[in-house]
Amino acid sequence: MKITDIEITVSKVKDLGDLDDSPAKDTTTASSPDIVLVVVHTEEGIDGYGFGWGTKGGLRTAHTIAEVFRPELINEDALAREYLWQKAHYADRLGGNTAFTSYGPLDVALWDIAAKSAQMPLYKYLGYYRSSVPAYASSTFLNEPKEYVELAKQATEDGFKAFKLHPPGIPDLDIECCRAVREALPNMVLMSDPVGGHYSHEEAIKVGRALEKLDFLWLEEPIYDHDIHGLNKLCSTLDIPILASEWNSDFFSKANYIQSGAADILRADVSWTGGITGALKTAHLAEAFGMNCEIHMTLLSLMDLANLHLALAIKNCSYLEIPYPSGSTFGIKNPVKINSDGLVYPGDGIGLGVELDMEAIESSKILTL
Repeated sequence: MKITDIEITVSKVKDLGDLDDSPAKDTTTASSPDIVLVVVHTEEGIDGYGFGWGTKGGLRTAHTIAEVFRPELINEDALAREYLWQKAHYADRLGGNTAFTSYGPLDVALWDIAAKSAQMPLYKYLGYYRSSVPAYASSTFLNEPKEYVELAKQATEDGFKAFKLHPPGIPDLDIECCRAVREALPNMVLMSDPVGGHYSHEEAIKVGRALEKLDFLWLEEPIYDHDIHGLNKLCSTLDIPILASEWNSDFFSKANYIQSGAADILRADVSWTGGITGALKTAHLAEAFGMNCEIHMTLLSLMDLANLHLALAIKNCSYLEIPYPSGSTFGIKNPVKINSDGLVYPGDGIGLGVELDMEAIESSKILTL
């Protein structure tokens, strides 16, 4: 099934999501984020879709795909996903020097093509483990404990049985925020993710000890992911599981965390870990060592849908992460949504089953490559 063309479109996201514009973090940009729509065309007329990373601008992602990866894939067999994944990895080494977010949309598009060719939903084509998965609400960045309590209560009303705080990043305030949510919702599954770089080693241990007493499920990225020594210290000292490796996100980096004892739980997703191929490799590697691989939200509507298919095809993922309260919706008509029972179910469509919102994408288009 020969690849005949790869079309790349960059569009502005019209409506900011909560995690794109949060009061406690300087995450805003001069304008709204972009999405990079990747369409892989084949000679059989089967197209595959992926969305590329566009926070702080999508042009660099689009040009990376066009200049480094597109020449490697044109005229190749779209079903040779492993070969093309390895070929792209080598092209990166031979001067491509690409961001870890850049190949994911191409790999997702290739899996979409394969499942469409087989006339199967992607999760079934992957060989599914389950047909639904629990999800947790992943909070925006807020300022005060009461704001997190209000948001967590809203999440329970929307069907979520688990909630993750992105606290402000000040250790004592973070503990206060976590304690307030636990006291308000004693039976809810809770996690905390201060988004690395805010705590010293000693502060991370202090926060971890507090969260152990509050019965939190995990503490995520309390220090930078590159601090392997510090993460090993936390994993060795604390009882609460440490979730790491989100930002050092290529597949080959994951082995370092396992070998170094620098994570109790690994991270992967279809955007940052080399597509479905790289994320599957990560999940299976973690499983071999008795570890979970929790799937990280991509903040890209189509890629979060691909994450759902991935999560259904692996055993060692407890929850699907959904940005809350707004979710990621731009660019498709059927974004991931939680059911009233706290589970997320796939649709019946073949491949990704995605319905592109081409009117929205075209109306805010910047360029096509």
